[in-house]
Amino acid sequence: MEFNNPSIDTALLPQAEAINLQPIERSYWKVLQLEWLITAIVLLIAGGSAIFFIKSLQSNLIIGLASGAWLLITVLYYYIVRQSFKRKAYALREKDALYRTGFIIRRLQVCPFNRIQHCSVHAGPLERRYGLASISLYTAGSEGSDLRIPGLTEATAASIREFIMQKVRSDEEAAR
Repeated sequence: MEFNNPSIDTALLPQAEAINLQPIERSYWKVLQLEWLITAIVLLIAGGSAIFFIKSLQSNLIIGLASGAWLLITVLYYYIVRQSFKRKAYALREKDALYRTGFIIRRLQVCPFNRIQHCSVHAGPLERRYGLASISLYTAGSEGSDLRIPGLTEATAASIREFIMQKVRSDEEAAR
């Protein structure tokens, strides 16, 4: 038997950029802002507590440097979260689900339906406040979710879950 492994012309491959991605809900930006605010407050309390309780840190220079570092970190973090939010989008296709995210490190995740074991819809307290939910897709051999799409309305997340589970069931029946 002769080994045959022809090369593929990459110019003929489907272009991921050509996929029509659906942006996540705009109200998810409020959730991200609240998460940013909570993080900024926790950092402020931690730094303030360290300065208050450690006498060697109670100099004007250290307080000024710590304040400047806190301000820089929180502003930079806000900017990165905002730019990343603008890129968050998803798509469902015939055979897979896609999710794009990231500002500094950009990522396009693809999860084929025939690999999905189960999927779940969940919403934390901040998401529930705005009527949002996330959907997580799990494939075999992984401990956590392989693909998580946040910032969906609860109804959209539930309908996506039903669509995916129907695809998984039909793929299983076709394989039998």
